[in-house]
Amino acid sequence: MSLNFTHIKGDTFYEVDFEILKNQEAIDLTDAIIRMQVRQNYGGAIVLNFTSIDEEGITITDAVDGKFKINQRIIDIPAFNYIYDIQFTIDGVVKTYVSGNFLVTNDVTR
Repeated sequence: MSLNFTHIKGDTFYEVDFEILKNQEAIDLTDAIIRMQVRQNYGGAIVLNFTSIDEEGITITDAVDGKFKINQRIIDIPAFNYIYDIQFTIDGVVKTYVSGNFLVTNDVTR
């Protein structure tokens, strides 16, 4: 699934809720590890790194029904049109179900 975000530098990024389905069935996230990385380009340095381990940026909210969220936080990285993806490790199988652009624009008021 491709999903693009737009965010103003230094503002609060509000929670984003997800439900992961495969063939209209929820993917069970029990014992899953979810990771999200934001980079300027493929293979570039990591600008943001979120994980569900200890809820470091991602929280699994209803594992059986495939629901998780990106936690609310202030994002204050340089303005740029970044790329990101969200990767899932479930029972040793790694899949990337979500990806897209993460556009950060400059703010006017500082």
